[in-house]
Amino acid sequence: MSDFGVILIDKPPNITSFDVVKKLRKITGIRKIGHTGTLDPFATGLLQICIGKATRVVSKLTENDKTYLATCQLGIKTDTGDLTGEIVMQEESPEITKEELKNIEPEVLKISSQIPHKFSAIKVDGKRAYELSRKKIEIDLQPRPIKILEFSIEDYKDNELTYSAQVSKGTYIRVLSETIAEKLGTIGTTKTLRRTTIGNLELKDAVKLEALNTENWKNYLIPLNQVFSNLTKIHLATEQQQLFKNGGYVETPMKNEDEVIVLDNADKCIGFGIIKEGLLKPKLVFI
Repeated sequence: MSDFGVILIDKPPNITSFDVVKKLRKITGIRKIGHTGTLDPFATGLLQICIGKATRVVSKLTENDKTYLATCQLGIKTDTGDLTGEIVMQEESPEITKEELKNIEPEVLKISSQIPHKFSAIKVDGKRAYELSRKKIEIDLQPRPIKILEFSIEDYKDNELTYSAQVSKGTYIRVLSETIAEKLGTIGTTKTLRRTTIGNLELKDAVKLEALNTENWKNYLIPLNQVFSNLTKIHLATEQQQLFKNGGYVETPMKNEDEVIVLDNADKCIGFGIIKEGLLKPKLVFI
């Protein structure tokens, strides 16, 4: 069984994403472990953990779209954008009709930029924004392009609005909740947040952190050929594998592709490549 790949964790609340990494280092005995997208301590859900050599594909996986299920508490605003922060504004939320809720759905889908939250992990002059904000240092964050690919309101009750959103990399759900509240003529803050998908990977396939131990963790290790199931696969014979690993070009009848996943005869990933003019050229090789 391979000792590198991806483990999907259903992150519990009140721990950091790095706490999960530290726990897995103890369980697996492997130092090279990283996640592909931070979840705030209060948030739960899908955390994608790369083990061993798979840490080399972290940058590929961070580009994937993500889906969240969030609840926005209307009528209050906090400094952090969630209920872990201090309330900085409070008002009586207006009555909101079903028609108004329905009308904001297409408006949310039109959102194309967003200013990161001042309590986000984005870096400003080498420092994390949240570090500067905690010191009451004013920072100037610029809008960044984002995409809201799918959006739907799931429930509205007692001034709590629950919605599902599939978003591009770099989208801050805490900011999105505040924007939705503004569109409804009020203020709001994120009460709960749960990530349900990352690319083609789903929360239903994740394991609880407490269920993992030194004996069973490899049972939950997803090989890269499954993680990158969207890519065209190319299998190499034994002699071709060595040529590819050495940086050589391999002849192939396959059509041009910007990126393919390269496998051995046992479906184990040995790297990624590009196919151009009948040649497979290495982009990333696992030796």
